[in-house]
Amino acid sequence: MFTEPYQAVDQLLYGADSTPGIVAVHVDRSTAEPVATLYRRDTQDEVFTEEHRLYPFFLLDKIGRLSGFHRDRYQYQDLRGENHFKYVVVFETWNDYYDAMRLVEHESDLPLPPLFNLSNPVQQYLLQSGKTLFKGLELEGVRRLQLDIEVLSHGSFPSASRREDEVIIVALSDSTGWERLIHSMGSERALLSETVRVIQQRDPDVIEGHNVFRFDLTYLRDRCKLLGVHFGIGRDRSAPRVFKSSMRFAERSFEYPAFEIAGRHVIDTFLLSMSYDVFKRDLPGYGLKAVARHFGFAAPQRVYIPGDQISATWTQDPQRVLEYAMDDVRETGKIARHLCGSSFYLSQMLPMNYQDVARTGPGIKIETLMIREYLRKRHSVPAAREIGEVTGAYTDVFVTGVAGPIVYADVESLYPSIMLQHEIRPSTDTLNVFSRLLDTLTQLRFSTKEEMQRAPDRRHQDELDARQSSYKTLINAFYGYLGFGRALFNDSSEADRVTRTGQEVLHTIISLIVRAGGTVVEVDTDGVFFVPPPDVDDQHAEQAFVDRLNDQMPPRIRISIDGRFAKMLSYKIKNYILLDYANKLTFKGSSLVSRSTERFGRRFVRKCVRLLFEDDIAGLHQHYLSVRDKVLNHDWRNVESFSRTETIKTTLEQYETDVARGKRSRSAAYEVAINRSNAIGRVARVGDRISYYITGQGSAVTAFANARDAALWSPESPDENTEYYLRRLDEFASKFEPFFTNEAFRMIFSPEDLFGFSDRGIRVLTTSRPPVRLD
Repeated sequence: MFTEPYQAVDQLLYGADSTPGIVAVHVDRSTAEPVATLYRRDTQDEVFTEEHRLYPFFLLDKIGRLSGFHRDRYQYQDLRGENHFKYVVVFETWNDYYDAMRLVEHESDLPLPPLFNLSNPVQQYLLQSGKTLFKGLELEGVRRLQLDIEVLSHGSFPSASRREDEVIIVALSDSTGWERLIHSMGSERALLSETVRVIQQRDPDVIEGHNVFRFDLTYLRDRCKLLGVHFGIGRDRSAPRVFKSSMRFAERSFEYPAFEIAGRHVIDTFLLSMSYDVFKRDLPGYGLKAVARHFGFAAPQRVYIPGDQISATWTQDPQRVLEYAMDDVRETGKIARHLCGSSFYLSQMLPMNYQDVARTGPGIKIETLMIREYLRKRHSVPAAREIGEVTGAYTDVFVTGVAGPIVYADVESLYPSIMLQHEIRPSTDTLNVFSRLLDTLTQLRFSTKEEMQRAPDRRHQDELDARQSSYKTLINAFYGYLGFGRALFNDSSEADRVTRTGQEVLHTIISLIVRAGGTVVEVDTDGVFFVPPPDVDDQHAEQAFVDRLNDQMPPRIRISIDGRFAKMLSYKIKNYILLDYANKLTFKGSSLVSRSTERFGRRFVRKCVRLLFEDDIAGLHQHYLSVRDKVLNHDWRNVESFSRTETIKTTLEQYETDVARGKRSRSAAYEVAINRSNAIGRVARVGDRISYYITGQGSAVTAFANARDAALWSPESPDENTEYYLRRLDEFASKFEPFFTNEAFRMIFSPEDLFGFSDRGIRVLTTSRPPVRLD
């Protein structure tokens, strides 16, 4: 279970304390004297506890700000250097700590904040001690338990406050291969008590579930409260501390009740899936079944039961529901194992609990590493500075239309390489921690990737891949941290230097490709899509061509082939579609089709793209007519074919206030959410997904006034607005207007007239322009 003993070769990255086997740290905030409880797993796979004194602290700019605070209630130490926060102030009790903070924060209207405070007590302890979690452990050495519940529903949605909406099944599994279905205990109270007992017996380090925060754990907690069962699932048999939390995923925010369980971590695979998709953008949805199918984790005989049919199926065929619940936890375990590796190995470096590592952004991770080293060296810490203008990444498109074959030449870690080559770091980083961290992580990732090639089996390969992925997560965040307004060590002038240098590198690559006879289609931040010269006609020749480009690159800048494609449909900057040699399409950008687009629209566009690649103009016309007929005849597979799904981003109360004050217009999704909340008595929350369709007459209806909950649509009496959806079809078709003459476009994407349709003389238009600058 244990790897080789931890070698403290790099205290900068892993902390100064090499204590192995720490699987969790918990701080009870209710005690007067702060104590950190460490849970450690030994070489015999037994967990034992240690208690360590914790001294709450904050950083302060001027010690005189505490002149009105009794001197016996705190200690302080001067920090070296001239950065803004020159003192670390330490306290014996929580009361003293909070009283001092209130005193200092009472001073307002200061140009820079007077103090810097880490509110998480576990993070404070780990920063003080130099300890981190999981040293000496692999992911397989950590006990992970998966949990999923099934409940009865006597309304359109189950409610834990409704007495009859009881928990009927608790499905559990863990990383040892153990499985258990808890059900038919005679009473729900007995079932809940048994669930608590089994969790204590299995004693997991981690509890995993899909949407486990907002549903499973919340529902179990509320039912335990309703029925008088102590929900004591902490390692000290305490009930979880629950608090409001949120995560941001690109353009959307997700609110949820976070559960802090003493001695354990909670990992929500729903949140992991959304985090994964921020970068990959290829998940069809975030539900358990969609994610499991995407990753190939769904078993061939997997049982599927629609959520609104659980209650009826439990009455008619309870065995089927039991199989369904067990399939859920099995898939949850596989998804967690696939997605959590990076966070696990980051926990060996960062002064955070594993659960917090999984939910915090990469910029915060870098900052905690830097603060830890500054505190270890007793050096002053800067305050965040105002951010100036930063040059954007280089993106441009030189060819519009269909082009191919395509090579994607990617500059490996462009911005990190530039920062290392040109010694770019924050001007306030007196100890040069920024560059040392980046260099260490880069070397570790390189050596780990080399080790992957020599790994004896798939298990070792997966472990090493998770390790290099954890390094990559941090490496790629260094540039963003430089330009982040709230980062303590930010430096916008240095961030600008990075992007300007990156543009120079890309201009050089473009020039070399064009001079060699290639055609550059698009440049995007750190890579170039291009049609290779005519004599570069196979994979071997493409690699040789890129090797010749590398010979002309500056030190640390290395180009690699990150993709080969048969064709590319270039649409706009950062918006294109790639067709690989296995005939798979990859969409980038949302100009042609976005995730919020109705499903029939997404399918229409995807099919049109394939027909464009095949130069099948007649097929394009027939496809348009076919979809048009389906809309006219209400020929839908289900309501999901034409409904839209949007995310609630503010509370319904805030929405109505903003509408009343004229700050925003009415929204179809919010109006449906309000109507649904009134109907079922459950208020929609930030992060909820609302599906709706449009009713009424005429194509120009107001969407918010004619939006209806998708769950209310009936195929027997369809009431969707046909004229509206015909207009939507034409809007999807208009995306292809740049690829044809006006007359040809009108002929392809319209019903046939008296003379019928002929594709004679119609060609896909491809336009190009030379790169603006050729060195």
